[in-house]
Amino acid sequence: MPTIKDVAKKSGVSIATVSNILNNKASVSEEIYQRVYSAMEELDYKPNMLARNLKSNGVKFVGIIVPAFLGIYQDIIEGIQRELSEYDFYLITRTTNDMINKEKKLIDEFIGLGVCGIFVVTSFRDMEYYKKAADAGISLVFIERTVDELNYSSVVFDNRSMVRNLLRSLLTKTCKVEELWLITGDLSYSSERDFLEGAYLAVEEAGMQAKELKRSQVSFSELQAFADMMNLIGRADEIPPYVILSSERILESFMEMLSIYDRKDTHIFVPVGERWSSAGRSESICEIPRRAVYCGKRCAQLMLEFVKKPATNENTQIVIPTQEVKEEQLISYIPALHRSLKILLTSNAMTTALLRLLPAFMRESGIQVETKIFTYQQELYEEIMKQYESGSSEYDVYMMDSPWIEYFRQIQCVLTLNPYLEKEKEYVKSFVPEIWNKLNGGNGRIIGIPLVSMTQLLLYRRDLFKSPALQRAYYRKNGLELGLPSTWTEYNFLAKFFTREFTKDSPTEYGTCLLGKKPNGLIQEFFPRQWSFHGAVMNKNQVVIDSLQNVRAVRNLMEAYECSLPQIWDLMENEQIEAFAKGNIAFISTYSGHIKSILDSQFGSIGDRLGYAVLPGKYSLVGSWLLAVNGNCQNPDTAFSFIKWITSGTRAMQCSVLGGFMPKQTVNLSEQIKTIYPWNEHLEDYVKMERQRENIRNARGTYINNYSIEGVIADGLQDVLCKKCGIEEMLEDCKEQIKAMVREWK
Repeated sequence: MPTIKDVAKKSGVSIATVSNILNNKASVSEEIYQRVYSAMEELDYKPNMLARNLKSNGVKFVGIIVPAFLGIYQDIIEGIQRELSEYDFYLITRTTNDMINKEKKLIDEFIGLGVCGIFVVTSFRDMEYYKKAADAGISLVFIERTVDELNYSSVVFDNRSMVRNLLRSLLTKTCKVEELWLITGDLSYSSERDFLEGAYLAVEEAGMQAKELKRSQVSFSELQAFADMMNLIGRADEIPPYVILSSERILESFMEMLSIYDRKDTHIFVPVGERWSSAGRSESICEIPRRAVYCGKRCAQLMLEFVKKPATNENTQIVIPTQEVKEEQLISYIPALHRSLKILLTSNAMTTALLRLLPAFMRESGIQVETKIFTYQQELYEEIMKQYESGSSEYDVYMMDSPWIEYFRQIQCVLTLNPYLEKEKEYVKSFVPEIWNKLNGGNGRIIGIPLVSMTQLLLYRRDLFKSPALQRAYYRKNGLELGLPSTWTEYNFLAKFFTREFTKDSPTEYGTCLLGKKPNGLIQEFFPRQWSFHGAVMNKNQVVIDSLQNVRAVRNLMEAYECSLPQIWDLMENEQIEAFAKGNIAFISTYSGHIKSILDSQFGSIGDRLGYAVLPGKYSLVGSWLLAVNGNCQNPDTAFSFIKWITSGTRAMQCSVLGGFMPKQTVNLSEQIKTIYPWNEHLEDYVKMERQRENIRNARGTYINNYSIEGVIADGLQDVLCKKCGIEEMLEDCKEQIKAMVREWK
């Protein structure tokens, strides 16, 4: 492994000079600076960050104490690590198996190491032993279990409400109190006391006394828990049919006991950590998911606050609510006579996911499904128009792009789904409300169900923006700090800097790669720029596309094209992302729905260097695909039943893993999904920026087909980028063509 001495020798400078450059303390010439960094790259030298931090007393250790590396504790640790990954913290994780003496030793160990904070799932009931840590200025965050003193911060699960709601439902719909058995861990832990209190509340609300509920207390040690349970039960008929466990740590022990008594009819309810898959579950086990990764992230956020501002380190209690598990009735509208479906789709990642799940639908429903897939969305649009104009009922379900909604609603080429949705209130609520309302909220007639929501975002090479050498070079060239663009003008500055034609030492050949296929690609590049420069196509029934604002937007696009991969005319998102993934482009503007996963093999060479951010400017273009039912469909009940099936909670999660973000609440809240689509962490910020295309009408108020308008604009943009005409000439020509459309459209 190369050392700092090797770097100094290769670059012809002293070790002290290299050290000073690494620590940003050197005042050296650009030639020496570049020589040192070139030597580091050639030798693949990696500075020893731990040694540097220890030397400067800048290292920050954080301790984590949990009972075991099992279940929710793994998820909590994952959440802490995720949230602290961008900061210079070193995490030291230890387990106690709920042994108080072991926890005492770990506290002393962490104090001796000088940690700046401790996360702990404690076995203590009071703060006495942790006062030593607090007195040493160590920030404390208690997880899952609180201590008697209230002047210390904690993040806990809402066990009381969770078990209260569960028992309330069981006692109302399913069973009697004598058929229930509640099993908890040690009641000296606040988490277990909360669990028991919630159960008692439910029983009393049902008009019974708390003492009527059978309850037991067992060890959290897996082996001891099994022994405790065997001692509690003498024969099989003593096991009630409904059992509620307070923790998955005792689930295996309980299942082992059931196997001895050969009881297969016992229904078990148990809280668990994050789950995206339903496979492998026993039908007798009902898992109650808890947002354990999110819990860990909230713990880390508290710790960051405390480390930055120690005075805030007191009395912050955060309670993580439990998601209510609701059963979905899926295959519900299928008449016996209609046993087939035909679907029109366009090629994208979500379509691939849908196709992979079709065998499960056909098996569960007995319906045969045929699909026809078009490479580009314009081809799909033209086929739907062809079906509409001929009055055809050949296809039952259409994939529908969000810009088509108003026009399709106007010409009634797809069915209104309100009659189904009025009976499906919970189904509607299961979608992310901001996205559902943006797509369907403006009109009472709902014609499509969201299948995939795509966000326009900036995808960039994070390593380039963090490189000290490039930061220095950019400042010397532009007099600006190297950072992500907040405007489209800054976007072009950066694109030029990372394009070798303009910056000979650029690490990438091109700064960016535009979408060029007409009309969609060029339109997706143009509209966010147009809106940021305050341009529009029409204003108060007047075509204003020749405005100064639009001139500036087109000029900005021309400047970006000078820094782009030149052969863009057949590029849509899939091809654009493939080109970017090769590592020779600094950043792109693209739709998230075409990124299968940041863990996908196509990002193999840059995966750990991949960054993402909101687009420059104030606006991005809404990108969503929906499923709609052909207006001439002969079996709409079957068609809607399929749409509901593919957008159900379980299928939504599977589709999202395979092919993009389906805007369901369960998917949006899943911390596991955020590991492959990390931009979902800031979904609200992206959605706020989204803007619908202009819906242009003629004088009679009739909507004009978006593709007709956008086709004219895209043709003009291509001519300008290829230098076949000037900007003003192009916009004037677009204006005349659009005016003619507005005047003549029927």
